[in-house]
Amino acid sequence: MRRRRLTRDQKFIVSAVTAGLLIAASNGHGAATAARAGNTLTARMVPAGSSYTPASWAAALLAAGGWPRTACNLSAVTAWERAEGGHWANSARFNPLDTTQPEPGSYPMNSVGVQAYPSWRSGFTATLATLGNGRYGPVLSALSAGTSARAVADAVAASPWGTAWFQADC
Repeated sequence: MRRRRLTRDQKFIVSAVTAGLLIAASNGHGAATAARAGNTLTARMVPAGSSYTPASWAAALLAAGGWPRTACNLSAVTAWERAEGGHWANSARFNPLDTTQPEPGSYPMNSVGVQAYPSWRSGFTATLATLGNGRYGPVLSALSAGTSARAVADAVAASPWGTAWFQADC
C-alpha cells in the first residue's frame, strides 16, 4: 500500500488541530473535557475537592455535568443522595449516589456492586460516566430543564439506576 504525502496546507491543519487539543488539555489541568455527544456525557471539569457536604457535592455534580444550578436541581440531587445513603451513611466512599461504575482503584462494597472510590474525583468521574452511558436520558433531560425536582426524582425512580421512589421538591 502506497502512503500519500500530506500537502503543506494539510500539514498546517494537522498541526493546528494538534496544538488546539494540547491547549484544551492543558487548560483542564487533567480534568475531563466538556462534551455531550449523543448519549455520551463527559465532565466539563471533574472537581478535585478533598471534602464535600451533600449540598456542595450536588452543586459540584451539576457544574461538572453542565446542568443548571437551580433550587430544583439542588433539591433533587440532595434528595437522591439521601435516598441512596451513599458515602455519608454507608461505606460507599466518595459515592453519594451509589453508582456501580468501576474506576481505577475502586472496589465493590456490597453484593449489588456499588463501588467505593479512592477519591472524590474518581467518584465524580464514575457518576458522570454512569449518567452518560445512554440509559438515563430522562434523568439528563430533567436535570437539563432544571425546573422540577419531582421530574428528576421520577426519572431516577423509573430508570435502571435502582433508586426507589423518593420525595424531592423545590
